[in-house]
Amino acid sequence: MKSLRQYLGPLIAVILIFYLIKPFVETRNHLENVTLQIQWPWLIPSFVILLLYRSGYTYPFATLLSGITQNRVSFRDAFTLFHLANVTRYLPGRIWGFVKLLSLSRQFGLSKTAVGGSLTLHVGIETTLGGLAAMSLLFSDEIYHTAMRVGLEQVPSHSALFVIGGVGVIAGLLFFIPQIYSRAQQFLSMLRQTGQPLVQKLFLKQWLGIVGAHICLWLCLGSAFFLFVQSFVSVPWRFAGMLLACYAFAWLCGFLSFLTPGGLGVREGLLGLLLSTYMPAPQATLVALLCRVWMLSAELILAGVALFLHWRAKKT
Repeated sequence: MKSLRQYLGPLIAVILIFYLIKPFVETRNHLENVTLQIQWPWLIPSFVILLLYRSGYTYPFATLLSGITQNRVSFRDAFTLFHLANVTRYLPGRIWGFVKLLSLSRQFGLSKTAVGGSLTLHVGIETTLGGLAAMSLLFSDEIYHTAMRVGLEQVPSHSALFVIGGVGVIAGLLFFIPQIYSRAQQFLSMLRQTGQPLVQKLFLKQWLGIVGAHICLWLCLGSAFFLFVQSFVSVPWRFAGMLLACYAFAWLCGFLSFLTPGGLGVREGLLGLLLSTYMPAPQATLVALLCRVWMLSAELILAGVALFLHWRAKKT
């Protein structure tokens, strides 16, 4: 077991590098004549905002854990727990991030049930709000006119499949919302059984804070993504909301896909297709691929911070 843990880190790194390089290799002929000029005054702030987003992403998770366990779970513990497990989601199988999160829960004095339930609600709210943001694409004149101009017969079959699948995902979310509400009612019912009105009021306030935090997180991510795109291709500011919708749509399809770990390839393919509405297709493809590097870089940095915090906590 010890030897397995020793080689698990390098194995994850190799898998990440493989899936990261693969899209560039597959599209090298298509992108060989594409040039992008990096605008650092846009790129640096976008990465800073992305780091803030990824850091604040664990706040609703910590709040849910505190409400469910009725014990205060510090932001530091939730941050360390989440980001230590987060990078393992890129392993083939789609379940290793969740498995790693549960396996680490006891080290932080948390039950697997509480961690699993909190993560389910956390991701469910994020997915629902992302689906609502993505639905604004249905009202985008730019997307509509591009679709009419290109025509389905000129769209590659795999891209058409992603689009059809994405529409199905958004439609499915409309049925997923009642499930989120049902889960919330179950947890509220559990708290009522304790007979502590104060705890009930605190949890209701926390619940409103959790939803509000997720809305702020999506807006933060949308700002970071717009600045990221702006650092390569000039896009009018009036399209900032639509770019957030494009990312949310591609993220949902990648999140729910079972083809590759972490949605690698699926998200980039669909995001490139949607971004081609606002820039030439080759540039859109390259921006979509670089977006994965941008996002993964932030995740690795925060995983390193979480590893350092975990190491310090063990020493003390």
